[in-house]
Amino acid sequence: MTSILIKEQLEGVLTLTLNRPEQLNALTWELMRLLNEALEEAGVDPGVRVVVLTGAGRGFCSGGDLRSREQLDPGDPVSTRWSEDPVWKSVGMRASHVRRLSQSPILLHTMPKPTIAMLRGPVAGAGLCLAAACDFRIASETASFTTAYVRAARPGDFGGSYLLPRLVGPARARELYLLGDKVNADDALRIGLVNRVVPDAGLEQETRSLASRLDRGPPVAYRYIKRSLNAAESMSLEQVIELEAYNMMQCSATEDAREVLRAARDGREPQYRGY
Repeated sequence: MTSILIKEQLEGVLTLTLNRPEQLNALTWELMRLLNEALEEAGVDPGVRVVVLTGAGRGFCSGGDLRSREQLDPGDPVSTRWSEDPVWKSVGMRASHVRRLSQSPILLHTMPKPTIAMLRGPVAGAGLCLAAACDFRIASETASFTTAYVRAARPGDFGGSYLLPRLVGPARARELYLLGDKVNADDALRIGLVNRVVPDAGLEQETRSLASRLDRGPPVAYRYIKRSLNAAESMSLEQVIELEAYNMMQCSATEDAREVLRAARDGREPQYRGY
């Protein structure tokens, strides 16, 4: 039986593929749980230096699969209780369940490693939030973007109301949420929603090239860069400068920092080890 989440690793690059192409990779409870588990493992695996998230077939992710929300996840006993236990009919209990299964944007955003979303076709709802949580978004010319929530009479989840304003600004984020219009790839690039737009035939090569470049880079420095950038979202300038000074000294004491000096002396590219 084919997994609904495919994991493939080449050197230090782990690619996670949402694999429900007939449903445009819409998220079920099971797929959300599997993605959470894979990202948790990747975050602590020293052999993984870069994570690429993509979708099988012609779309990245069309959001949550509303038709499956009452179906069970055979690997999650809590979802069985959802169906069988009348207590789970309460809003609070259901919200707790959704929150527990919605950790992937947090894991992508805070993971101490670069993350890349490789995007083609529909990128909607929770799928847009997953893409927004990554450090890089490489889009095919076929990609289209929408929050989608308002068309389903829902306010949104998966951290989009936190992530999107930081990418496109609060005014544009409100427009995306309240109108729910589709944004094509070129407009997504113009408003800062994606980093690059390439022909569909070149999407995988462009993503592989970026992932390979990051894989050859300094893992410890990446870890502290993301730590500083994430902390800066809620800190004052003085606090950020203090944190940066600490992180600089931490990195300066690593083997990777010493390797940079050796490589400069020897006239070669550094070979980073991640410590």
